[in-house]
Amino acid sequence: MLIKRWLYNARSFAAPQNLMPSILAVVLAVGVPGFNIWLGILAVLGVCLVHLGGNLLDDYFDWQDELLSYREDLRKEGEKAFTDKYPYLRDGSTTIPQLRKAIGVFFGLAALCGLIIWWARGFDSWILGIGLVAVFLCYFYSGSPLKLGFHGLGELVIGICFGPCLICGVYQSACGGLYTLETGFAWHILALGCAIGMFVTNILYTHSFVERHVDEVSHKKTLAVLLKTDAAGLTAYAIFLFVPFILVLLCVAMGYIHWAYALVCLMLPQAFWLMWAMIQFAKKKEVDTEHPHRWLGPMDNWENVEPENRYYLLRWYTMRNINTGFCFILAIVKLVLFFI
Repeated sequence: MLIKRWLYNARSFAAPQNLMPSILAVVLAVGVPGFNIWLGILAVLGVCLVHLGGNLLDDYFDWQDELLSYREDLRKEGEKAFTDKYPYLRDGSTTIPQLRKAIGVFFGLAALCGLIIWWARGFDSWILGIGLVAVFLCYFYSGSPLKLGFHGLGELVIGICFGPCLICGVYQSACGGLYTLETGFAWHILALGCAIGMFVTNILYTHSFVERHVDEVSHKKTLAVLLKTDAAGLTAYAIFLFVPFILVLLCVAMGYIHWAYALVCLMLPQAFWLMWAMIQFAKKKEVDTEHPHRWLGPMDNWENVEPENRYYLLRWYTMRNINTGFCFILAIVKLVLFFI
């Protein structure tokens, strides 16, 4: 029960945000000389632990800065504001010392996974370097003194951590083939990592854009706040949403990957709908949140989501589902091509 409770507190429902990209990285390593499925699985586990620990760490810093109070005040004034933040702290079921211990456990287990992989790969410098960059960015996303998430860099930091760092790091852990003397650098892996990174950036940016007015009041300078206008914000959203498809098509055109990988374009209908929904939000026009379209993908436990928070979660879940579907298609194509 204790484990289940902390997985819930750490927002494990967001696991597909990094779980599918991690699995994709392992699948991309299949067939590459040096592939080790167990090291790949260990890397996936490490990534998930970092993500869950990072969610709790973000809650901890938000609690210190009392950011929820700004949201609650705006809700009382009739403004839209997502208030489902660290409920386990607000209801008294968890104390700050317990939260600190949980954060330490998650990151400690992730570090153990990383050390085992590093040792098994002969103290690989690529794994060490990627891991250190990811840890640095993950902590200082909300942590002092940098607080990158408060200076318009949070979305990009998360995109780098759970995009190129994740894909390249897990791929290197699984096969050690990110760079070899025979093949050189695996540029297609980096390109796919950047594509996933843009999607992950947009998952967070979805929150930043719809909560821009809240962050302005709380003096949190997200990317959406820095861009100021709806036009600039929506342009950035479109870039993060559609450039990943272009990157895959470029890799196909340049011969780095098989043409079948272009099947990721099957996710474009969801992407176009989401872009439309974000434009509607900017125009202050409502979209149907009572009965989300089934083709937008799973909307976890939707019947129990507070109606006041659905405007945000509908868009967030859709962006998450696009990322998951994109990775799933790439993984399936890789496996089919490997076995035929």
